[in-house]
Amino acid sequence: MAGEVPTTSWRQLSGMKLFFHECKHVGNRPFAIGFGVMTGVALYAQMKFTDEMKAGSEYYQEFHAKK
Repeated sequence: MAGEVPTTSWRQLSGMKLFFHECKHVGNRPFAIGFGVMTGVALYAQMKFTDEMKAGSEYYQEFHAKK
C-alpha cells in the first residue's frame, strides 16, 4: 500500500549488520564470546611479534620478508 513505512527484517541485512544481529541472539552468544576472545588473542599475538622473532622465523622470511 502507498505510504507504508517499509520494515527491515533480518532477511534484508547483510555483512556486519547481519553479523551483529545474529550475535544478539541468546543461542549465538557463546559463539560471539568465543569469536571476540579469539580476535583479542590474535591481535595480542600480532602485537607481540617483534622484529627479532620475524628474523628468526623461516616462514616469515620465506613468504613475507621483503627481499
